[in-house]
Amino acid sequence: MTRRLFATLSTVSAAFALPEGFEIQEFAGPPNADYPAAITVAPNGDVYVSSDQNGSLGKKEGMGRIIRCRDTDGDGKADDFIHFVPDVDSPRGGHLVGDTLFLIHPPYLSTFRDTDGDGVADEKKQLVKGFGGGIEHPRGADHTTNGVRMGIDGWLYVSVGDFGMADAVAADGTRYTLHGGGVVRLRPDGSEMEPYALMTRNTCDTAISPQLDLFSRDNTNDGKGWNTRFHHYTALADHGYPRLYKNFADEAIAPLADYGGGSGTGALWLSEPGFPGEFGDMLFSCDWTTGNIYHHPFEREGASFKIKQEVFHKLPRAVDIDVDGFSRLYLADWRNGRFNYNAKAEVGMIQIVTPKGGTPAKYEDVTKASDERLIELLASPSGVQRLEAQQEMLGRGQKPLFAEKVFELAKDRSKDAAARVCAIFTFKQLYGADSTRYLAELIEDESVREFALRAMTDRRSQLDGVPLKPYVDALTDKNPRVVIQGLIGLEKLGAKQAAPAILAASADWQEKGVSPRLRHTAIATLASLQNIPAMLEAATDTSQRLVALRALQRIHQPEAVNGLLELAGSTTDLELRFDTLIALARLHFEEKPWDLKSWWGTRPDDRGPYFELVTWDSSERIRAALEKGFGMIPAERQTGYLDALARNRIPVSELKLAGLDPILAALGMSELGKKELQLLTEAAKDPKRKAEQRVAAYKALNRAGETEAMPSRLAVLATWSEDDNAPGEAAELINDFINETQRGEEVNALRKIAAKQNDAVSRIAWKALLTVMNSPLAKDRWKESVRKLVDENPREVGFFLAIADLKLSGFEKQIEVGLGFDNDELIAAATAARDATTGGAKGGKKVAELPAEEVLATVMKTKGDVSEGERLYTSQGCIACHAVDLTAEQKGPYLGTAGSKFTRDYLIESVLDPNKVVAQGFQTSVFTMKDDSVHMGFVTNEADGKIEVRNIAGQATTLNRADVKKDEHLPQSMMPPGLAGTLTVEEFTSLIDYLGSLRTEEK
Repeated sequence: MTRRLFATLSTVSAAFALPEGFEIQEFAGPPNADYPAAITVAPNGDVYVSSDQNGSLGKKEGMGRIIRCRDTDGDGKADDFIHFVPDVDSPRGGHLVGDTLFLIHPPYLSTFRDTDGDGVADEKKQLVKGFGGGIEHPRGADHTTNGVRMGIDGWLYVSVGDFGMADAVAADGTRYTLHGGGVVRLRPDGSEMEPYALMTRNTCDTAISPQLDLFSRDNTNDGKGWNTRFHHYTALADHGYPRLYKNFADEAIAPLADYGGGSGTGALWLSEPGFPGEFGDMLFSCDWTTGNIYHHPFEREGASFKIKQEVFHKLPRAVDIDVDGFSRLYLADWRNGRFNYNAKAEVGMIQIVTPKGGTPAKYEDVTKASDERLIELLASPSGVQRLEAQQEMLGRGQKPLFAEKVFELAKDRSKDAAARVCAIFTFKQLYGADSTRYLAELIEDESVREFALRAMTDRRSQLDGVPLKPYVDALTDKNPRVVIQGLIGLEKLGAKQAAPAILAASADWQEKGVSPRLRHTAIATLASLQNIPAMLEAATDTSQRLVALRALQRIHQPEAVNGLLELAGSTTDLELRFDTLIALARLHFEEKPWDLKSWWGTRPDDRGPYFELVTWDSSERIRAALEKGFGMIPAERQTGYLDALARNRIPVSELKLAGLDPILAALGMSELGKKELQLLTEAAKDPKRKAEQRVAAYKALNRAGETEAMPSRLAVLATWSEDDNAPGEAAELINDFINETQRGEEVNALRKIAAKQNDAVSRIAWKALLTVMNSPLAKDRWKESVRKLVDENPREVGFFLAIADLKLSGFEKQIEVGLGFDNDELIAAATAARDATTGGAKGGKKVAELPAEEVLATVMKTKGDVSEGERLYTSQGCIACHAVDLTAEQKGPYLGTAGSKFTRDYLIESVLDPNKVVAQGFQTSVFTMKDDSVHMGFVTNEADGKIEVRNIAGQATTLNRADVKKDEHLPQSMMPPGLAGTLTVEEFTSLIDYLGSLRTEEK
């Protein structure tokens, strides 16, 4: 089966040819080079494979190594393989600079050198420990630190997954804790570790342009709204995961693109000669799930970029891309691999891609170059050559020739930007703080102004003598990229006195593009500088208010709170009062200190603005002000005010708010009585209320308890089903109700409602009952109860309409009886049921009757009916655990992007044998409680100390985190085997086609 599947995947890959002007061939693969988690390509073309047989979820020691693959005869295929590092746990990629391999192997960042020339590293230095989680972590080395790459500024930029870093300690003793993901950087000697851009999800690599722009392709969070995002990083940026992206998206840096489902892996900015067209200066990214290597044509837009996405090459499992000093690209592929070791599979392949027709780079060994030649190589068209020349020069140290000629290159307006930027940062690294007075001369040259500003304040340890004025002047520069560097520089300088200038300049910024960031960076700078009086003054100016208040709401200091309280209480400007109170609402809580142990999981609490909130010294004073403020704002703003408080997770129902609308009060209650249940039921049905409030009222009904709320929920849903102006979420909420496993416990109650209520109510009730009877997940006693009710030949319009809606076969007897009734409406409904189900039964062999290999082969080459597949998705119980719409209740692994996230063969195998291909984020969790009870299922939500777990039947249980004694993951899937066994192969094909049709388009 493995060979057959491999052949299928190879055919798929061949169908996606490279763009014109390229050739591809295999460079290395198993058994010599397998399990390539990442690749690092040396300038001479040696490929260092980070081989990790553990994959992302294995935890065995001794499964990792670095394999050096060398082509000794020039035929484009490696023929010499040496274990450069024979034993290293969890290798996640690196960067070879000179003779030093910088390698991420969480929880460490280390350097490795071969000092005796035998091809095996014999010198190792640890630069950082505690750098993410490794195999010692309960989940393994997943969502951890990944790629490391050196920029032309000499910094090592590290991609950090959202395991974060509990206590990272660098070689110079610097400590840093990061609760979340992002990019962290440090010097090559392990000093000056610091954050760069933060709060991404699970990036594997960072591409760095010659002009020091950074990019990553991020990873989806399995249906909670954070799709595969493409980030552009600038310093001080907060990208919003998980605290801001859902409810405070305007406070986070927007991605350049949202690519729907997927799993971003490698990234590269290619800056090399010899490539056709625009490819020589191009941004690339990889996606494990789609299998694609993408290239991204780009344009500058404001302080950021506008990008496109085009497939460069299709692979089974694209994991990385890199380039050597001879204009040769290398692609790494995790083909045939999953998330752990498989002794029966040959996993991985490295391919080499060469451009045709152009003049490629010809790498020169910089160790043999003269000083004069090194200076010339700084202006090479090859990015690989430039970096190597720079680092060799730094190794030779300060020389009069270097001082004169490197700065001369930096000033040379005839040279391209890549060469001048290289020279600027070479000069900076050579002379440190002494370079400042020379770099300041370059500020007059607008073409390199941003880089001069960046270089002067590049290192916090070298700020002596940096002038303040150029950074203040930069705030009003016509180039937004210069503005960004002005802000970053002022933050590093701690220029508190510059706050008024920042605030004044922010009023005139005209931000463009999909990812604006000037105000975002200004807010971060102001929050760091903490010039509170200046911000309070600016808040009275409508043009500066947003930036001022956003910065103030980040400062948990009594001075900030006192100032905002005074402003809210004294102003006669109603809008200013409203905005100031909202800023105070943000300050009511603060982030609870991380315990440095727990991880928030693959689908964390994303309500924000804090992950775990706690009160602090000023909370009570703020709360009193918020209560008083409710009566001080216009009535028409009170709903918005309460919404803002709720978004900041302030329990509105506990506040003393005079004149509060009873509906709004009921929405804020954690438990409902009969009075509140009735109020919310009527509010949800009321077409005059806003759709979002009607939906909120409906969702709040369950706080009365499942049994008490069920009739009210049915009444609301029935009303919506006949209302052309029903909320947009109505259809999904109706489906959620019908397919909720809990309905099996309510058979008798539903039957009574179906018999007594109107046709609309009866129709939904019967759809729920019939779904219980047909679901493979339902208990036998539930099915038998419904079957008895059906055998009584119900005399209800809703019963027949439910059969018609669900297109269920097997009800011929009931339909025949219905056609003989003496009621026109009943006859019409029975007729509809007959017409909808005529010819519905499918012939052919059942899936359970055939070998899995035969089913796979058949479904891979045939097509089904997507609409029929959609019906089967419901009737087979898939919908009970897998939502396909983000507006629906998220009960288990999200499949709304299955078509873009998973290949067809993967989908087939996942249904036929769920335990064979358990995707990340889809594992089974087992909770052992302190009372020794055990709960097993899929975690659908965790918030406020409560864990919601759905079991194999789709039933939800809520656990108290404090009562959990042990929390572990099993390799098995929660999905029971055999769910498709009763389907014919034709029906199964339709189901797979439906899953394949579920795609999220790029935004």
